[in-house]
Amino acid sequence: MNWVRLINGFLLSFVFLIFFAYLVSGVQYVFGDFNQKINNQKFTASVLESAQITPQPIIQPLSTPEINMPEINAAAAISAESNLINPDKIIFEKFSHEKLPIASLTKLMTAVVVLNNPAYNFLDSVEVSETAGSQDGLKQDVKTGDVFSIENLFNIMLIESSNRSAYALSEKIGERNFVNLMNDKAKEIGLDNTNFTDPSGLSSQDISTASDLVKLAEYILKNYPKISETTKIKDLNIKNLGSIKNSDELLGQIPEVVCSKTGFTMQAKGCLLLVVRNSQDNDFIINIILGADDRFSEMKKLISNCN
Repeated sequence: MNWVRLINGFLLSFVFLIFFAYLVSGVQYVFGDFNQKINNQKFTASVLESAQITPQPIIQPLSTPEINMPEINAAAAISAESNLINPDKIIFEKFSHEKLPIASLTKLMTAVVVLNNPAYNFLDSVEVSETAGSQDGLKQDVKTGDVFSIENLFNIMLIESSNRSAYALSEKIGERNFVNLMNDKAKEIGLDNTNFTDPSGLSSQDISTASDLVKLAEYILKNYPKISETTKIKDLNIKNLGSIKNSDELLGQIPEVVCSKTGFTMQAKGCLLLVVRNSQDNDFIINIILGADDRFSEMKKLISNCN
């Protein structure tokens, strides 16, 4: 009997130990899982805190004032700002590298050659030859047999755009020689897409580009102020000829004009070079229109929108 009790007691003790061990292990599991969760939460919070990215403000792009680009109907055009030293700032361009006939804008180079050549003394006189007198003339123009000073022929050529005066000036050193000098000077200046075949611009083979003409204008502004000053004279009285008027209708309408030259033939259509001073920056804005049905209205659009 005592032996039976002993066995029962042993069995009960063993069962109790197993139960106790199971209970302890369950408690550890519960609390251990709880602690693990807490630790995981702490770790996660720590990581998030260390990795937190401070929101950056959204930067809006700076708004720039819109420039209303003109609708230019001419074959080519350009508006370039220049201080005659640094590279030009192109404000507007349309087919500015296309070779086109330039009509009487040619006379700007004719004027350069006259001023650059020692054979031309403004006090000397020249008789208008029959060949010179046969060139397309104006209502108020020189004629065969007239004798004018080189200065007067120079003025008539640039102000009134007289083809006869241009030809008469070239004949002093020979028309062919004169044209060669025009092309030599074009190469010297860097007018790579420019070619001259006569001193007046009547030929459709007198070609250039709007970009090249910007270079020519800059060259004139830097070296030959006499040309610029002459081209902006509105009217001038010439002895033995009378009063001549500038061919540029915009003189007096456009402020701060520095240099101006018109051109027109049936092949070239209307051409116009107009340089104005940018008083704000004390530099120049060179505007050129080529191949226009109405060169003056096209120039107005270009200047009003870009200058």
